[in-house]
Amino acid sequence: MARSDTLRRELATLGDKKAGFAKVVGAQEKIAAGAREAARKKRDQAHRSNAASSARTALAAAEREEKKAAAAEAKAAKARKDMATADKSIAAKTTSLRAAEAAEQKAANSARRRDDTRRRRDEITHARAVATASAPLPQIRYIEVRPPRPEPLRVLYLTANPDAIETTVTSPDGSVVEQGTWLRVDQEVRQVKQGLRGSKYRDLVVVEHAPAATFNDLLDGLNDHRPHVVHFSGHADTLGVWLENEAGDSDGHDVEFTLLARLLGATDEPPRLVVLNACESIEGADALLQTVPLVIGMSDTIDDTAAIVFARSFYAALASAQSVATALEQAKVQMLATSMLDADQVDNSALPTLRARDDVDPTTVVLVTPSDVAP
Repeated sequence: MARSDTLRRELATLGDKKAGFAKVVGAQEKIAAGAREAARKKRDQAHRSNAASSARTALAAAEREEKKAAAAEAKAAKARKDMATADKSIAAKTTSLRAAEAAEQKAANSARRRDDTRRRRDEITHARAVATASAPLPQIRYIEVRPPRPEPLRVLYLTANPDAIETTVTSPDGSVVEQGTWLRVDQEVRQVKQGLRGSKYRDLVVVEHAPAATFNDLLDGLNDHRPHVVHFSGHADTLGVWLENEAGDSDGHDVEFTLLARLLGATDEPPRLVVLNACESIEGADALLQTVPLVIGMSDTIDDTAAIVFARSFYAALASAQSVATALEQAKVQMLATSMLDADQVDNSALPTLRARDDVDPTTVVLVTPSDVAP
């Protein structure tokens, strides 16, 4: 039940209580007035009476009526006090209701904007899919796999979550509630670095993290770090990945896989492996393999926890001088052990999936070479 609905119910209850208190006030005031009048008459009767006994009886009756009136007036006073308390509660609840309605309206508007953004993105995605369905894949640049050199493995770790919209709602009582949707990409990077610290050849892996990554961040990262591995964590669809735009708003920047492949090839030292830790990203493998020898992507949707477990285990295995194929298998086993995937999914390679060029054997590709490091 929404906060505003709860407040409306509470206001209705308070209104009923206030009406009940008003009835009590009216009834007790009527009783008090009648008792006061009866007491007045009894006292008049006592003054007119010549018999002492009759006068005493009349006065006693007057005192009883006056006590009755006093009791009724006390009840009426308490009911008026209760009415005042109810009025204060009604005023406070009314203020809370207005704030709750405003917050809910704001949240509803945000939800509509997100829905509109996703709908526009779906329409664009469909239009792109129709336009490119029959188009042949461009030959961007065919990179040969060179024998690894004894140097640190450089990983450019891009994270982006342009769909994250956070709304802060402050209640009248001062409590603050944050509403929104976001991916735990920072937690993923932290877990990867923690996993690397426990690996045998941890000093031979360097992770350069680019948070809230834009297209320019990717370009700068390729130029500045010459990464062997480009890793992306965030959202994707069957046509591309969603990076942040330079404006930093929630619309994001959709980068098609063909454009991503062309950018990865537009450097003197293209990466050897691209890892797309995002939903349905394996759809971009054919385009990316025109430039890079190895691509890992997700063939279905993947949640935050599974993505984190995969990334940590995969890079820990690479840092132990395991081949790319073995590192991926270890990550799948770890996901299975932590109940992230069903056994059938892991056995059938549903998530995640490795694609390689025909001339590349991922079981022999070892990205960390500890030749000059004592085992």
